[in-house]
Amino acid sequence: MNMISVLLPAFRSVMGEVTQQDIFRSLELMGKGMLGILVVMILIFLVIKGLNAVSGSKKKE
Repeated sequence: MNMISVLLPAFRSVMGEVTQQDIFRSLELMGKGMLGILVVMILIFLVIKGLNAVSGSKKKE
């Protein structure tokens, strides 16, 4: 038995019945959001590394 189909009766909404298709759509949307966050974090990391390489660190003498 599919775990989601077992849990579907527990997912009652004010707006109506929640179907298995709705759950999969929400998981897909959540996955895209998580991927977007990961991409932005990698871009920020690369910008910081680039700025450190360009500006250089001051060495104490």
